[in-house]
Amino acid sequence: MLRVEVEIFSGRPNPAWIITDESTVRALLSEVADTAEDVVGLPREGFDGLGYREVVVSAVSDDQAWPDSVPREFAIGTTGARNVARSVDLARRVVSDMTRYAEPQLHEHLITPVDEPLRDLVLQELDRFAGAPPPFFRPPRLPAYPSVRTAPEEAGPAASCFVELGNYNPAFWNRPEVQPNNNCYNYAGDRRTDTLAQPGRAHGTDLRSFSCPDVSSAVFVDGLVGSAQCLPDGERPRWFIALVIWPGADFHFYRKHQELFWGHKPGRDTARNYDNSNIRISNPESANRGPYTDFCGYFYLGRSVVIR
Repeated sequence: MLRVEVEIFSGRPNPAWIITDESTVRALLSEVADTAEDVVGLPREGFDGLGYREVVVSAVSDDQAWPDSVPREFAIGTTGARNVARSVDLARRVVSDMTRYAEPQLHEHLITPVDEPLRDLVLQELDRFAGAPPPFFRPPRLPAYPSVRTAPEEAGPAASCFVELGNYNPAFWNRPEVQPNNNCYNYAGDRRTDTLAQPGRAHGTDLRSFSCPDVSSAVFVDGLVGSAQCLPDGERPRWFIALVIWPGADFHFYRKHQELFWGHKPGRDTARNYDNSNIRISNPESANRGPYTDFCGYFYLGRSVVIR
């Protein structure tokens, strides 16, 4: 059996399923082995911005017959492959079959069901990716800046509020035992839960839709406040975060740092401080956010907030 995961979302779990049909597994691995030099990339070595990134295929068990020329975890549909077009074509065929494998149910399916609308969304994004493969970059080494409090233009109509702007420390989030299990909400709240935290879940609230009003309502349930309401000193550390939405598909958060740029962590991928254009994020409103087109606003997250 093979596990397939589409690296595409940031807040909600990525689409994932298990290919249980052994004849399909053998045929896929055989094709990958024959074309590996052109179509296979290493996971998380290609484009790493917001939106569709790649399809990751891995073995489910250690006794799975495996071609010697193929890593036991590999990426297709990735800019990390030598021939991106062929790699995307193979990924498209794999994704087209996703609804056949709604069973066995994975924990990801509670929030990201493997259904036809999701398949169609992924195929649409794959086609967009194939039509204009994005460039990919690695984080630059950047200078430090003095800390400040939130600016009125960022905080909205209220006066500026005192917050704690923590140091930028992506190494904490990019460790192998942390990175795959924590997402943008974990990063924004500086809370490692190893649950791919979802707004409202810690307090029994499920997201009704991926829209600014519904996700904002869910974070209020978790204890965040809007930018018009300052938090008292007893809530230190008080983080300053921003919420954006991929309409109907996903959410994403950013957190401001002492260096005066914004950091974020797209889903299971690495934490970073640059946008889809490899530009350091000085303002999440004007950053290249890929499909996350709706800017919902700024929030404060204090020490009493609980997320899961």
